Amino acid sequence: MRYDGATENLGFIRKTVYYIVTVVVLAGVVRTYFLWLDYYNTLHPDVVQAVVAGYVEELPLRGILVWEERLVTAPREGVLTYPSSRPRRVATGEVVAAIDGRAVKVDGPGYFFPALDGEEGRWVYSRLWPGTSAFPSVKPAKPVEIGTHLKRGEPLGKFIPQPQDLRCIAYLDRTPALERDIMLGFVDVRTELYGKNRRAAVRTFADAGQKIKVYLTLPFFAPSLLATRSFSCSVVTGDRQGVLLPDTAVVLRKGRLGVFLVKGSVTEFTEVEGFPADENHFFITKGVLQGNVVVLYADRYEEGVIRSW
Repeated sequence: MRYDGATENLGFIRKTVYYIVTVVVLAGVVRTYFLWLDYYNTLHPDVVQAVVAGYVEELPLRGILVWEERLVTAPREGVLTYPSSRPRRVATGEVVAAIDGRAVKVDGPGYFFPALDGEEGRWVYSRLWPGTSAFPSVKPAKPVEIGTHLKRGEPLGKFIPQPQDLRCIAYLDRTPALERDIMLGFVDVRTELYGKNRRAAVRTFADAGQKIKVYLTLPFFAPSLLATRSFSCSVVTGDRQGVLLPDTAVVLRKGRLGVFLVKGSVTEFTEVEGFPADENHFFITKGVLQGNVVVLYADRYEEGVIRSW
């Protein structure tokens, strides 16, 4: 059988046309599939249910303590002895120390601490509050050792009359919730990780840029706090209720923050109020209720009809 050049060219053209048609058909099938998939995903978006949650802000407080105190001095020259080196509660007329065996008594109820830090008589509000500079350095009280030979009038410890308010001066990070509490005259403090919140009264406060300087009355005064004039705890504020959603469910559209709320077979863009709770979640205080269903990936979606089955 003989093949001439025209026959060969015709065969080449047929193969080329076949391959082109095949590619076009496949491209059409693929495009149709993706259009269908996009349409399907539009009708069947991933959804998530809002979960009720509470939110609080916990701010570190590092400050200094202020209390009224008096020096207890040796009534005569001699060698000091006392029953305990720890700060303790004492009653009126109780013996707190002895000089060469002669009793040293206190004239009222309070705390006695046979230790000094050199700030006695100088650690007062009028010196500590003014300005926004750093607090004076704080040194732990150093016990006056038993057996120390004292001259008449030398200090052997300090007496803190009771009852009296324990006060605290501190700088706190400024937040809207904290500002609201301060304007109401209180802050809630927590001294232990899982301890109970206790309310401290705000005596006065002052603006300090990114921080707020506060002068507080603490709701406790244990003798152990006398060991140092520094103090740290947590301030708990912003206690509020709302719902928690993945942050992907919240989107910014036309300057409004919102979610696509599922209502029956349709979704509606619903404006919300809230703030990021962590790296992956958004805490909503208004616009979504517990149990509401919203579209999980809001940035991939527009309002419209859906099928949830």
